[in-house]
Amino acid sequence: MAYLHLLSNHLPIVGTLLGILLLVIAAVKPNLNTTLSAYIIMLVSGLGGFVAYFTGESAEEAIEHIRGVSHQLIHVHEEMAENALVFVFLLTAASLLGLWAERSQWTSAKKIELFALIVGVIAFILFAFTGYLGGHIRHGA
Repeated sequence: MAYLHLLSNHLPIVGTLLGILLLVIAAVKPNLNTTLSAYIIMLVSGLGGFVAYFTGESAEEAIEHIRGVSHQLIHVHEEMAENALVFVFLLTAASLLGLWAERSQWTSAKKIELFALIVGVIAFILFAFTGYLGGHIRHGA
């Protein structure tokens, strides 16, 4: 499970950034395929965030007894991950809602796209900072 944590923790960061970029492109040059792709990538990123979060405890148990590992950094990383989890939920929900709105051609689809973009930007910042803190646990300051 610790290895799965290390594999999955990059997905929310990179995927959310890519999803944001695609949503911006879709806003500038509207294209259903670009919008749907952005939502799918952001949905997968949210799911990756769930995997990263729920495998975090196993990763902590695997390394907490290694000499040189900072328990304070683990704690700070864990606290930040708990805050980011709210945006994992929001990103996943916004992506699902956006997919549904686009496929159903809702009149509010553009408002949902803007909401998903805002959630995506905030989520990316939280995910990136959480990853940054996690990287310091083993890679040093």
